[in-house]
Amino acid sequence: MESASSLHNATDKGERGENFTPMFPQESKRIVTLALLRKRSEHNEGLVSSLEELALHQEELQSIGPVLGRTCGKTLKILLLQNNVIERMVPSELKLFRSLEYLNLALNNITKVEGVSSMEWLRKLDLTLNFIDFDSLEESTNELSECRSLEELFLLGNPCMGISNDGDDQIGWKGCRAYIVARLSNLKYLDGKEIKRSERILATQQLPTLTSDLHSLAESRKQDRQIQYRAKGLNTGKGNDSNYISDDAPTHHNPETRTKISNESYQQKHAKEKQESANRAPELKGEKEWEEDHFSTVMKVRKCEERDREWESSNLPGIRHRQDDDVTRQDGGIKQCNHGKYQFWFEEEYATDRKSSNLIMRVATPKYLSTSLIDVDIHPTYVSVIIKSKVLRVVLPVEVLPDRSVARRITASGHLELTMPEVRPSQVMIGLAHVTYLNGRNRHATKKVGSDHTGSAECTSINENKCHQKRERLGESLMKAAGVVDSLKIVQSQCSDAKSAPSRCDHSDEDEDDPPPLI
Repeated sequence: MESASSLHNATDKGERGENFTPMFPQESKRIVTLALLRKRSEHNEGLVSSLEELALHQEELQSIGPVLGRTCGKTLKILLLQNNVIERMVPSELKLFRSLEYLNLALNNITKVEGVSSMEWLRKLDLTLNFIDFDSLEESTNELSECRSLEELFLLGNPCMGISNDGDDQIGWKGCRAYIVARLSNLKYLDGKEIKRSERILATQQLPTLTSDLHSLAESRKQDRQIQYRAKGLNTGKGNDSNYISDDAPTHHNPETRTKISNESYQQKHAKEKQESANRAPELKGEKEWEEDHFSTVMKVRKCEERDREWESSNLPGIRHRQDDDVTRQDGGIKQCNHGKYQFWFEEEYATDRKSSNLIMRVATPKYLSTSLIDVDIHPTYVSVIIKSKVLRVVLPVEVLPDRSVARRITASGHLELTMPEVRPSQVMIGLAHVTYLNGRNRHATKKVGSDHTGSAECTSINENKCHQKRERLGESLMKAAGVVDSLKIVQSQCSDAKSAPSRCDHSDEDEDDPPPLI
């Protein structure tokens, strides 16, 4: 009952923000990520799932993390993690390495060996220059005794092994090597020295004495450590940065100092990579990225067009709030745009019986542009084409039938061609340079459009000697007289082949100052 009340009080304090300590630190530990694995697996062509050897030294890692074991734990045989600041060998992270034969954890902050009992194929373990002390040596040895295949072990530089002088003298516990040799019966090499049979027999005889000495050393070490923690808590200032070491400050061989140096190195590397990435040129988009951008643009534009059509058809009273992406203007007209600055032009085809005619719109798209990056939407009065995320919206000179229209790419030039049947074939289009009759052999007969708006036009005589297309040019004065609001842009003809280009007939003096045709 008391535990429940204390938990409730602690929760209330946490909600009020009084003396509340979070369960996890705000800054997450630096672990092995998938991006780091792909960077370090260049020797395997970037394939992570089939790695057998991996080197992750000097990466300022604080923990291994779960990603490494899940991705390549079944195939990995050699894992190099030296010169990091890994604090603990987490059993849940190491239990996935079933095929590991060599593990290098030298120059880290490990204080106890754990998590290696499940590695049945582990033959070599390097723990040089870590912080395995007397109080954790017995537990570490119990863990190592479960590794039946372990033949080579490195513990040089740990507090339990002591410090060797220039000669054979050793400062610290001299019985550490004998204790490890007696406990690990399968071990063949310790710190690079071969374990002979006589040494093992002698160590086994001294094991009870060595175990008693270890227990006394472990108890004294625990007491000394508690005294150090208390002294450190009294001398620690609140205003000092725990991750900063001044140039004149002495450095000690302990996990705290090594972590501070690693944090400084990590911040410097991170700042350098950030500066290099800022100065690096942007990467070119691939076909997949272009298709994703194009699809998002198509969905956005089509949604705006559908919204405008719904609003126009609803006829609801009130003033509509205009938006920047609206398709219609204030006066009800269509907003024309050409974001990609693509060149386009119109042509007209007539049947011989004048009962049907097609309006042809050609857009000069790049020749090798993928057709998946082109989206066409034909409306009765305008055309909306999206080419590589760029919108081309043009008002048509006549009303067309969208359900019978056809869009295709021209193989030779790559241009986009839209063939749109007209609603009223007899309607005169002001602004088109020429029209073509569809009458078989004499297809290149031409029709001259007069200034009469009622739809009347007279056909000129067909040149029987030359079956070429004759083009009649119309001036801007004719367009102004017709009262055309959305005048078409007049462009030059793009006939690449001189032989296929239609011949020009002689014109009168009145037509010399007229602009070029709309093709």
